[in-house]
Amino acid sequence: MIWLYILTPVVLLGGIALYFDRKSGSIPPDETVQDEKLGEVYSQNGMNSNGFHDGGSSG
Repeated sequence: MIWLYILTPVVLLGGIALYFDRKSGSIPPDETVQDEKLGEVYSQNGMNSNGFHDGGSSG
């Protein structure tokens, strides 16, 4: 009987999570976009490797 006290909240929270997952229409991330962004980070990291960045105050 005590398993009802443990299982009921788990099932309830799981149902709520599934409901909002379906409602929001979430989709898995597009890996090609992530690869492009990672390439941008690598190229910008090489430009800023000396510790300075554009837009900062020099003083």
